[in-house]
Amino acid sequence: PVHHRGEEYEEFKNQLAKHLLDILYETVPQVHGKVEYWTLGTPLTEATYLSSFNGGSYGTKCDTNIFDPSQDKWTTTPCTSVPGLYMAGSDAFLPAVCGAMYGGILSASVIL
Repeated sequence: PVHHRGEEYEEFKNQLAKHLLDILYETVPQVHGKVEYWTLGTPLTEATYLSSFNGGSYGTKCDTNIFDPSQDKWTTTPCTSVPGLYMAGSDAFLPAVCGAMYGGILSASVIL
């Protein structure tokens, strides 16, 4: 469904992107005029391409059950049952930005 969601949706995305770029230029004025390409995804984009939970972009669904001992083979670990295959980011540790950051560090420490 790439670019087949209607003109209203595309206009919404363009307005949102312009607003975000204006914030960027206000915050970091030296980049004004230097952005050559931008693209914007919405929760609908995340759900379409990543099959993410409710369009979330930070990995697995937040649920306290991930800490249940029966889940320890796949949660809060970069290791998988496939030799040499590791997870990184929020799927290796915890959801959200900080979880993704620490998940990357955890994965790198196991691999290296």
